[in-house]
Amino acid sequence: MSFKTVKLSEIQDNPYRNNESYRYDDNKILALAESIGDTSFWENLLARQTKDGNIQLAYGHHRLQALKKLVAEGRKEYENIKINVRPENQLTDERMLKIFAQENKDDWGESPHNLCMTVLQLQAHLEGLVKASKDKDQFLKKVGDSGSLKVDDRSFTRMKNQGVGASIIAQFLGGTWSRQTIQDALQVLENDEATFKLAQLLPSVTLANRFQKLVTKSVEGKGKNKVVEMFDEVTQQKVADKIVKEGLTRAEVEEAVKISNSGADGADPLAAINVVVEKKKGAIKAAKEIADAGKPAPKEAVEKVQIALEKVLDVVTKVRGELSDGDITRIKGGIELIVEVLDAPPEVEDELTEVEDNVEDIMSSLPTE
Repeated sequence: MSFKTVKLSEIQDNPYRNNESYRYDDNKILALAESIGDTSFWENLLARQTKDGNIQLAYGHHRLQALKKLVAEGRKEYENIKINVRPENQLTDERMLKIFAQENKDDWGESPHNLCMTVLQLQAHLEGLVKASKDKDQFLKKVGDSGSLKVDDRSFTRMKNQGVGASIIAQFLGGTWSRQTIQDALQVLENDEATFKLAQLLPSVTLANRFQKLVTKSVEGKGKNKVVEMFDEVTQQKVADKIVKEGLTRAEVEEAVKISNSGADGADPLAAINVVVEKKKGAIKAAKEIADAGKPAPKEAVEKVQIALEKVLDVVTKVRGELSDGDITRIKGGIELIVEVLDAPPEVEDELTEVEDNVEDIMSSLPTE
């Protein structure tokens, strides 16, 4: 490592950070400033020095803002700080982008706005490299240290013609993001701006994706010719408010999508959500009655199964490179059978669905023929 003393005012943000797109958490900045003020600053920032001599931060943007806050309050000892600075050939653009993406995930979890903006930037960067490359070999060379990318001539041509999808982005990030999260973000970004703004109110990008499915009235065509018609903004707002107020899970919103799509008189997202809400209230009431009667609630057994599944998944994740397609099929079949036999209530079925998604991520990471 190479530590340098740098003027705080000369440290630039990661070049992939745009303050208009990526929000700061003011409470986190305040907490960090108080912590640094009490215990002093540890040299836990990573930056690179460009060929032009600029110092660009790789990660630690909230800590940088906390230091600036302290300096503004008169703490002059933080005007110059000692940080880890590496040359540009070690922290390439691709590495800076991956570090920034992971920092966003760590800071914001499933925040639809920040995850969607990050995925959009990842996709744009990779598509720029594809456009600037004549073949897969040149593309992989430009990407540099992403040896985990599985790109052959056919997939490179597909990226040239159709763009970069969730699988390539997940591989580029080295498996630190799930393919499902990236896919959900890409789908959220496909719809109109008004719906995207509402989707950002939801607590996770997976919920935002299901919300958008629910408020989609019709879809015609495919690809660039696809035309999407959404329900009016008033209906969308009511649906979003209901999802947040009732604390609905992804599985419950997915159930509402199925109910709405199967309506004899056409789709009605608000009515579908109300059906799911009443069903959830009924399940909670039934569980309370069982508990009041002194009988073990069905969820207890399901939770034990979930713990067992998570233990199995830990092992499966470690040996995923050795699993065959047949192994994956049997794992998925077992999970489906467990869900069917347990007849799990919606909130527990959502947890099991998470395991299914993880298994699908494992399947997507297997080598293709």
